[in-house]
Amino acid sequence: EYSAGIATTYLWRGTDLGQGAPAFSAAADYAHESGAYAGLWASSGDDGTGTEYDLYAGYALEAGDVSVDLSVATYAYSKSDDTGPGELSEAILGLGFQDASLTYIDNLGDDDYSYIALGYSTIVDVTVGMSDNGIGQEYTHIDLGYALTDELSLTVSKVLDQSNSVAFLADPDNGPVDEDAIVVLSYSIALK
Repeated sequence: EYSAGIATTYLWRGTDLGQGAPAFSAAADYAHESGAYAGLWASSGDDGTGTEYDLYAGYALEAGDVSVDLSVATYAYSKSDDTGPGELSEAILGLGFQDASLTYIDNLGDDDYSYIALGYSTIVDVTVGMSDNGIGQEYTHIDLGYALTDELSLTVSKVLDQSNSVAFLADPDNGPVDEDAIVVLSYSIALK
């Protein structure tokens, strides 16, 4: 399957990586009837690191109302250098029961960060995410998403709480996460 999309900005785990600039994306995915899957996703939207290319593979299964999804993902960026992120990899465990979900993400490299998301899907998709970057910054955000049509959706994201260590804030390249609400309108189409 192939798809493409555009969004008013690049929303990532409660933060605006696009700094308000539009994000264009494309994906190619393969899924086998056994539950194994793999894919490639690319986006133009990250203001700080440039074009992003993600490779992922995993295995998902469902048994009645219960679902399990275990995957790995590698993220590569066009603006990588000695000081930039370059490339990072994560292990992702997703658990679901009916309309509720729990996702745990852990870094596979040297950095000690993690991300946990709790979700519930009704008329509105609600996600509460908790991020710990491993170097003194933790924050919690909430996302509310609504599908206006099969292709068009609206998401509002807001950081609810954050804590930053003195050492983290002393680094001029770091700082608190912006707590302003982020509103994203996105349009995606399947290209099959």
